Amino acid sequence: MSDAVKIVVDDKLVLGEPFTKAASEFKARSPGKSALVLGSTGEVGREVVKHLMASDAFDKVTVLARRPIEYTGPNAEKLKQKPADFENTEQLERDFAGHTHAFSCLGTTRAKNGKDAFYKVDHDYALNAAKAAKTAGVEHYSNCSSNGADKNSMFLYMKTKGEVDSEIQDMGFPRVSIFRPSMLLCDRKEARLMEKAASYVMPLLDYVMPGKMSIPTSTVAWAMVNNTFKKVDTPIAELLTNKEMLDEFKKSQ
Repeated sequence: MSDAVKIVVDDKLVLGEPFTKAASEFKARSPGKSALVLGSTGEVGREVVKHLMASDAFDKVTVLARRPIEYTGPNAEKLKQKPADFENTEQLERDFAGHTHAFSCLGTTRAKNGKDAFYKVDHDYALNAAKAAKTAGVEHYSNCSSNGADKNSMFLYMKTKGEVDSEIQDMGFPRVSIFRPSMLLCDRKEARLMEKAASYVMPLLDYVMPGKMSIPTSTVAWAMVNNTFKKVDTPIAELLTNKEMLDEFKKSQ
């Protein structure tokens, strides 16, 4: 599988004792849960898969992606793969069937694929997936959005992210969690020019405005998965900021 995306869980993955304890308690409290990951070959999505597999909290983890994954790490027998077709809503409903939790990390950029393709992925596909998940009975829907997301923004990226966030919150899931990271820090194979330039100045900006300017993709994934383990007794739609994710991670280490 030359085009396969490699995902490796090794000793570089930092979970922390509070994370592993929360995962164990979640599994004991809610046995038989299963998770499905959208965008599992992207930067955040790959990290979400790592954290889900390392946690051993779910009986099954399904990745819905257009490219195959080569996984190396614990609990490999629990990982299932399905080809993604985000335009076939009936198939999406079948894909989500039997899953209790969903993690959406779908996303592209206008610079990479153009305005129309960006909107199709970040808006149309994202909402097709969320609607299918709701129809299939998913209990908890976690969506990776962006800092500054606002459906009333004059900027396409922020407006699109805000529209999707708003619609997902209104779908009636028992629990919805929206994560809004700032500049994502990672070893991207196809580094974007602006991201490369920004990576040099981020340390200074983070020093001046701690917790607001950037965040590692691994920390976003940690926050998304760790948040799932929290016990929630009533329906909730929550927004988690860049600083909240960073602070929660730092407290656990």
